[in-house]
Amino acid sequence: MAGATGSEMAGLRALPAEGVALNDARAGRYFVTEGLSAPETYGCWTDGDMVRLGFRLPYRPAGGVVLRLESLGYVARGLVAEQRVTISVNGRRLIQWNIKDPALRERRLVVPAEMLDDSGFVMLEMRIPTGVRPALLGLGDDLRYLGLMLGRLSWEAGRVLMPFDLSAERGRPVGRESRMSFDAKIDSGFWTRFVTGPAVLDIGFQGDDTVGGVVPILPGAIGVDTDYPGYDGRTLPFAGGSQDAVYSSHCLEHISDYIKPIQEWHRVVRVGGHIITVVPSAHLYERRRRVPSRWNPDHRRVYTPASLLAEFEAALSANSYRVRHLMENDAGYQYVLPPHVHAEGCHEIELVIEKIVPPDWGLAE
Repeated sequence: MAGATGSEMAGLRALPAEGVALNDARAGRYFVTEGLSAPETYGCWTDGDMVRLGFRLPYRPAGGVVLRLESLGYVARGLVAEQRVTISVNGRRLIQWNIKDPALRERRLVVPAEMLDDSGFVMLEMRIPTGVRPALLGLGDDLRYLGLMLGRLSWEAGRVLMPFDLSAERGRPVGRESRMSFDAKIDSGFWTRFVTGPAVLDIGFQGDDTVGGVVPILPGAIGVDTDYPGYDGRTLPFAGGSQDAVYSSHCLEHISDYIKPIQEWHRVVRVGGHIITVVPSAHLYERRRRVPSRWNPDHRRVYTPASLLAEFEAALSANSYRVRHLMENDAGYQYVLPPHVHAEGCHEIELVIEKIVPPDWGLAE
């Protein structure tokens, strides 16, 4: 393995996207390895505190690469609580896994483009200081230093982040509420921060617009209303992880069962993508603590920042997302107007969450 860029690596076939199992008889055509034991039924055990796995991609993806590695940790109840794995790619530290479950499952490694070699070679290094010898624990006669069982390694190209130039989109005829702050979000960099690719859904984009001519929030975005083919108002007709962003403005407050829509938004957005949700503020728009709304009888709930976030917490698993932005937008709001007069200026709550890969550990009770 010291000659990772030498003849041994150069002779490797490019790893197909669907991957190759490390216990496959053909594995030697695609991998050079160090620190692995002989193949078994489900894969190969790591044997020692250092494992190296070298392989070649057919090209260097401009958006980085997502590696999918089937693995399980050597965990024994009451004897071995977890396996700690520090992973580096091409000599640069990427992530640490803390594996507490003994189930063989796919774990993802998101590798940015700057960590990849121009030649397409990838050296995956794992340091596992928690490996144990089962024989020394009274668990049979196996003297190997076991940490992880590794199965199939596959990959997919990462997405290229899209550097938006939206200067020509000022005054874009988006939905009425979105239009009030659209240009300001160009100036602040909001769109370029939270929309990092071309695949965008705008849920409920037409709203209650009666004039017509409303377009989805960004160029190339797909506007989704209840008349969209295959959409039943609950389940989105899009593949999981297929979207860079999901945007919804002044829509969630109209939906009685908020759990399912939020879960669907989270399902279709990719890891690293964002869900952008905007709802009217109870304190700025409704200026009351509960429904019915003075201005829209179809509103099912009124919102504060806390109650909006609470709905996402109720709908989504802990540590499947991170909150990246939460604010009340009162730009141009006319505080002098009394509650019986319709609000003027921005009067909404903005929440942005990022979808993440859940860690291998759970929350303690």
